[in-house]
Amino acid sequence: MKIGVITDIHNNVIALEAILAKFKDLHIDGIICCGDMIGIGPRPEETVTTMMNLDNLFACVRGNHERYYLESMPTTVPNDEHMDWGEIELHKWEHNLLSKESKSFLDSLPYSQFLEICGIRIYVSHYCLNSDNIYVNYTPNPTAEDLDKMFSNIDADLILFGHNHTCSIVNSNNKWYVNCGSLGCPSKDKDVARAGIVEINSGVVDIKHLQINYDVNTVIADIEAQKYPDYDMILKYFYGIE
Repeated sequence: MKIGVITDIHNNVIALEAILAKFKDLHIDGIICCGDMIGIGPRPEETVTTMMNLDNLFACVRGNHERYYLESMPTTVPNDEHMDWGEIELHKWEHNLLSKESKSFLDSLPYSQFLEICGIRIYVSHYCLNSDNIYVNYTPNPTAEDLDKMFSNIDADLILFGHNHTCSIVNSNNKWYVNCGSLGCPSKDKDVARAGIVEINSGVVDIKHLQINYDVNTVIADIEAQKYPDYDMILKYFYGIE
């Protein structure tokens, strides 16, 4: 069984389409998404539509950006989410572009999901959660010890997550912890879309990072043309444009 893992697409439908084409070339059996399909990038509706039309989506969870849309978002500054006014307006702009069909799809997503594939128990979430589905214990570059503590309540062989946009593969105490990195926010890598490949054969797990080049200049031009709220900050911090 060969599974493609993605996370943190962040409205970058061009990067998403590039990864999906690569998955097809690699004969992926199914796809798992660890959340944050929306937020930041220029094409929210197109991104969600692409995801909801996949016929091999094994599992998909909501991230904090889906929560902002579906549940609540700060209305004052300062706030617990550390959002400034520009970021708040960015979310409002994005939310107004999403259709009823996209909202229904996003609303159907759980915060976390267990599944078993070829005898391997897999847990999918955007990050480690408390009992109220709030992200906790944020650690930018977690060690094996950190991860064991962060997901201490999870009984799984393979834990897939995202959120911090950083690639990592860690094996500790007979558990795999995998963050395949942000698919849609290349940062200083600029033209790199990231994903992961998990192969399960006879109870043995093999994990690889996947990084491919894509047409990021078209995405940047789209952002510059739309000039949506906080677009200059988006280009600087998430697309490496000084």
